[in-house]
Amino acid sequence: MRRTMLATAAVVGLLGLLPGRAEGQQPDVALVYRLLQEGRMMVFPATGPRRPAQLGERLKHQDTVATSENTRAALRFVDDGSILRINPRSRVLLTTGGQGGALVRTLELEFGEVWARVNRRGGAQFRIQTPAGVAAVKGTEFVVRVDSAGVTVITLEGVVEFFNDAGRTDVSAGRRTSVTSASDAPEAADASPEELRAADQVGGGDDGASTAGTWIEVQLQDPEGRIRTLMLQVPADALRGRIQGAP
Repeated sequence: MRRTMLATAAVVGLLGLLPGRAEGQQPDVALVYRLLQEGRMMVFPATGPRRPAQLGERLKHQDTVATSENTRAALRFVDDGSILRINPRSRVLLTTGGQGGALVRTLELEFGEVWARVNRRGGAQFRIQTPAGVAAVKGTEFVVRVDSAGVTVITLEGVVEFFNDAGRTDVSAGRRTSVTSASDAPEAADASPEELRAADQVGGGDDGASTAGTWIEVQLQDPEGRIRTLMLQVPADALRGRIQGAP
């Protein structure tokens, strides 16, 4: 199954990249601006030998980055300031190009976990290609994880469209989808409070703490007696204010 998933990802990735290559790519894609914990991330360029990543270096089209088992890293995209945080033991291929007159960034996540905050500017598109499908960003903040169980997408803010050979679904804030392969139809469901807290931590600050706040689970009963669960994200500033006695 693993071999089938990777083959499907390669075919879809190539189909998505061919139009972009004809219209040209950016010379620089992203800037390495954080290397945390052990600070060991390797860069595998499209041509030339691999090298240790350095703070401040610029990554180019078709560069691959891989974090060690005890390294977290962060990249900032040079065109719009979007942020990608990469968890330990993750491997990501960076590609960029034009498609239909719009800039398309496709990050191929072979394995591991990433958090992204995307600034939507000028019609640019942001996608994360996985072995089991594609996460196309409509919103701003989300987490994608690839492991032995398959692929999981959790949206913290906005909407992410996830699609593969079997179907597609919109994953709105506070919801998730998980698939085992490209032939597994994605379906969105509510994420648990534990999953949302863990997703927040992936996008945490330099010390690993969450900067987004916390998720609160509220259960409501509708007129027909059914229990509905509402997930609310409270910003960190608001939480600090309440703790300090602010209204």
